[in-house]
Amino acid sequence: MPLAVPLALLLLAALVLAIGIARANELFYVRVQGRHVRLLRGRLPQRLLDDIVDVLRAEPVDRGAVRAVVEDRRARVYVDGDISPEQGQRIRNVVSMWPLAKIRNAPPRR
Repeated sequence: MPLAVPLALLLLAALVLAIGIARANELFYVRVQGRHVRLLRGRLPQRLLDDIVDVLRAEPVDRGAVRAVVEDRRARVYVDGDISPEQGQRIRNVVSMWPLAKIRNAPPRR
């Protein structure tokens, strides 16, 4: 039993470290619920967020998420939930128009 507590703490620390490493290259995370689109993590220029909102509101989405990460010095977009493949492609096209530096240097969210 005395070994269980340190093992549990070690496992918890490893989990926190793994989540931190996975999010280290994340640019932003946007959640969609109905007509509400909300930036949960990261930085995002307001014009880019407005463009993403326009794409998502063109065809209503019940629930979904848009996540952008840095891969090969570019922004790679992952969509999840009820977002259609066509909307996902349009979002990828919109994000690809923005240089990585402008996304990273966006002002912090309010």
